[in-house]
Amino acid sequence: MTTVQISPYELWSDCPGTLFNKPEWEAANAAHATGTNFGDVPEGWPKIIEGPYVWNGKDLEAHPEKFIRVLSQAEIEEVDAALKVFLELSLPMSKVTRTTFPLPVLGPSLRKISQNIYNGTGVNLLRGFPIQKYNKEHQVIIFLGLNSWIGDQRLSQGTGRGLVHIKSIVHIDPSQRSKVFVSAQNTDPQMYHSDAGSEIVGLMALSLPESGGESMVSSIAQVYNHLAEHRPDILRLLAEKRFRWRGVGIPDKGVKLIHWFANQFYLNFSTRTFIGYAEVPDRDPDYPPLTFEEREAFGGFQWIAEQYSLTTNLQIGDIEWVNNLHHQHARRGYTETLENPRHLLRVWLRDSEFTGELPEDIKNRLDAMHAQPPDFYPLDEMEEDERRRNTGIFTAACRDETAAERLRKGEATGAKGL
Repeated sequence: MTTVQISPYELWSDCPGTLFNKPEWEAANAAHATGTNFGDVPEGWPKIIEGPYVWNGKDLEAHPEKFIRVLSQAEIEEVDAALKVFLELSLPMSKVTRTTFPLPVLGPSLRKISQNIYNGTGVNLLRGFPIQKYNKEHQVIIFLGLNSWIGDQRLSQGTGRGLVHIKSIVHIDPSQRSKVFVSAQNTDPQMYHSDAGSEIVGLMALSLPESGGESMVSSIAQVYNHLAEHRPDILRLLAEKRFRWRGVGIPDKGVKLIHWFANQFYLNFSTRTFIGYAEVPDRDPDYPPLTFEEREAFGGFQWIAEQYSLTTNLQIGDIEWVNNLHHQHARRGYTETLENPRHLLRVWLRDSEFTGELPEDIKNRLDAMHAQPPDFYPLDEMEEDERRRNTGIFTAACRDETAAERLRKGEATGAKGL
């Protein structure tokens, strides 16, 4: 049996001493003298952002019908029939599409969900599918099939993976696995972040732990509005400074972390990108340490996001979709046993109907990361980990590779799990 202690989330930091937990952020914020003039929002940015993707999670929690869609028995049977259609075609998993996984009734409803993810609240949950009645292969096909109706482009998550298993491997002898480098591979809490390479993050719960592991999503435009009123200096730093780290699509001059583009707010960053994580914790020595102002900015984003977050206790079979460019997500820590692990599947998606022009920094990064379509669909976390070990991706060795080598392997540096 493998169990871990759940730390109170407000006391958690992905990098103690560098990234602020909640009391540390509150102390840093309170240390500014009363009446301090923090200036104005970045030049050309609005004083307040409005629109459907600006929300307080507590309001959604009070009205779950606004983001949770429960499947009917007829729709469940339609999914099962689509699985049979795909199996009869004898195609590889990379060929799961709307055509090969037909959903004539449920499909149009999923297309409305996709539209909402892009142009509405940006978060949806599909509930009620009996996923545990299927074997590993069929679970993956069903997950890919449902997601094909949300996004017609499945994006690589590094090493050609079209699918990732969010499941801890810390109980395995370290000599028999790769180093834990992303939160998909352990049971710790995680701070608010964007996944590295997608417009939509889709996750499905195959099994759940004894306790903890709640999913959190926060509207970062809501965070913007709070900071615009109280700490616009944080917004200016993140909007104007170019941050540098080693990764595919990150130019030497660095990238800006938040963007006001085409009258919408975009972001794509994770604080752990600058720090490392778990068994590869050291900051890349080629780049200077974070300044206090940068640490304070990251702390402000983290803990204001938590203040307005939507917290969901996932159920087995749930699929959760999040707009990865308008929102950030996080996770509570959890305890599990080998018999009852927390196991989620993850895809990164883009939909050609609803996608639009993106800020240059984000577009260039996604284009570089997704030069090649994914072709590897592991059935479990060990098959996936073998690919990581064989390629050296997500190990300490990856820091010694050139950007060209990582791009050739399809590395998605900075990928996270929910």
